[in-house]
Amino acid sequence: MCGICGIVGLKDKNPIDRMVKSLAHRGPDDQGTVCLDDDVHLGHTRLSIIDLSKAGHQPMANDDGSVWITFNGEIYNFDELREELRLKGYRFKSNTDTEVILHGYEEWGERVLDRLNGMFAFAVYDKFKNRLLLVRDRLGIKPLYYADYNGHFIFASEIKAILAADLIPRETDRQAVWDYFSFLYIPHPGTAYHYIKQLPPGHLLIYDLKKRQTELRRYWHPWDGEPIQMEDRSETTTALRGLVKDAVKKQLVSDVPLGLFLSGGVDSSILACVMAEEASQPVKTFTVVFKGDGIVPHDDRVFARHVSQIFGTDHCEVEVDLSHPEEMLDLVSCFDQPFANPTFYISRLISHETRKHVAVALSGAGGDELFGGYPRYRVLSYAAMLGRMPKTFGVLADRALEYLKEDFDNAGRRRMKRLARGIGWDFPEQYLRWTYYFSEDEKKTLLGPMADGMRFEASERILASRLSASPQGADRYQRVMDLDLNSFLSDNILEYTDRTSMEVSLEARVPLLDHRIVEFAYRMPWSYKMRHGRAKAILKDAFAVRLPADLLDAPKRGFCPPIATWMAGPLDAYFDRVMTREEVVKQAVFSWEEIQRLRRQHKARARDNGMELFGILMFDVWHRRYILGETGHPEL
Repeated sequence: MCGICGIVGLKDKNPIDRMVKSLAHRGPDDQGTVCLDDDVHLGHTRLSIIDLSKAGHQPMANDDGSVWITFNGEIYNFDELREELRLKGYRFKSNTDTEVILHGYEEWGERVLDRLNGMFAFAVYDKFKNRLLLVRDRLGIKPLYYADYNGHFIFASEIKAILAADLIPRETDRQAVWDYFSFLYIPHPGTAYHYIKQLPPGHLLIYDLKKRQTELRRYWHPWDGEPIQMEDRSETTTALRGLVKDAVKKQLVSDVPLGLFLSGGVDSSILACVMAEEASQPVKTFTVVFKGDGIVPHDDRVFARHVSQIFGTDHCEVEVDLSHPEEMLDLVSCFDQPFANPTFYISRLISHETRKHVAVALSGAGGDELFGGYPRYRVLSYAAMLGRMPKTFGVLADRALEYLKEDFDNAGRRRMKRLARGIGWDFPEQYLRWTYYFSEDEKKTLLGPMADGMRFEASERILASRLSASPQGADRYQRVMDLDLNSFLSDNILEYTDRTSMEVSLEARVPLLDHRIVEFAYRMPWSYKMRHGRAKAILKDAFAVRLPADLLDAPKRGFCPPIATWMAGPLDAYFDRVMTREEVVKQAVFSWEEIQRLRRQHKARARDNGMELFGILMFDVWHRRYILGETGHPEL
């Protein structure tokens, strides 16, 4: 796992050096740069996981120097590919997966992507074809950003490296900001910067060095293959179990210590089960345990201890302190743009502690999206009926729920309110209201100064376009799964998983997102996943022999800090001390009056605006540091 970067169209070496330096946290073990044909610069920072020797140094070239690569990720089937390439006559100087991709590209060109099993983002410079090839893995586990501006083409693992080159204006993309306040993250391919884009998952980009033009192309879609027939449930269960076991086995390959994030939920417990079967020694497992004065909705330790005892893991309870939520403000530097899923804070804390013990940790991310694990999936069958109801019903229901002042920081109450807000709308807008935050009308009020004289596209268009991209004949359940994998998972969960782990040089692997499992899950009928209201039914059935029923059927537990409580308490001080009326008016982004209204509602417990207020706060922190150039940390 590493950091990659590059610049085309510049002879000066200083910018690439600055880019590499900015990515040092992603690869503390080694770094390198190379200048090719006078104006093509490639850079790399290395976190050594496979082949720790100097033979793994990057950027790496083929034998005659005509092809170069800078690579971030892990290829889990590289041994098989290396043997195949050896039989074709290729010689290897290292035991790295990087060299396998390099020679694989020589042999198969872009078709090498069809053969790779792993998570990856890489750039290949091909001297004979006079082009630069950028590639991002199928699910978007590893990030990759690029900019094409004023004769310079720049790419990097993180936005901060592109900014470090100091060749791109820090101009805000206002449409991306508009979308941010719906999602509280910025959907690909946009970023908060007008000239910087994110390469979408499962895509490649070719930069023609002669024409100075880009070509964007999708190379993978999970819909391939015939649907599984209803009568094949037993065979499907057995096949799924085999795929999960093989994916975990492949991802246990490492030349450094390896562990597992264990919550005691279904997904991580299944990984613990398979790891225990495959490992030659006790698996190291890590569970977050909260301390401090933060109020959390649950504690995973009891469930995780139970799983640890069943499989004999070497268990470590990582104690994290939630009594200083103001520390979250500094973590805007992990993302370099507005991002307001507060789970990133817990992810950063547990990653920091886990890194003291291991360099690689497996995670159960992806199970909910693939197998119907989120509570909202249970109401999909009612979406059409709710959409036909008058919108006034939703307004009345929403207002009625505001009178329930008990259990303020209660996830169930929030879900009820969001369900009510979707009444009377077509499905894309309905799902947006179920799942996300500010509506179009609410954004017009909140962002009045920024929106003055501007015309914005509705954020619903993003969901609508991704829903419509599903194959003809796909039902609503499959379309929503596709939507969540390409939006909520890639732009949100995988975003914070990568940034908060790599910020402390920890590699996070996600076996359930092995592309073979994803393709298999796409072929299943929804009834295999959600059966009589039982979420993840087939995944649970696949491991029912090894895992106790009380664990498999325990209620779903979230993994989020008490943001509603914090926004009514310690984080609220930010609005008084930093976002004063004078400051808000001067920046001309927000309506100060609307912010105060949201605060009053929230502190009076009339409405839980915790996530919305946190979204405002994190945007302001980013805007001050990255656009206005302010430094320092406000004391709250």
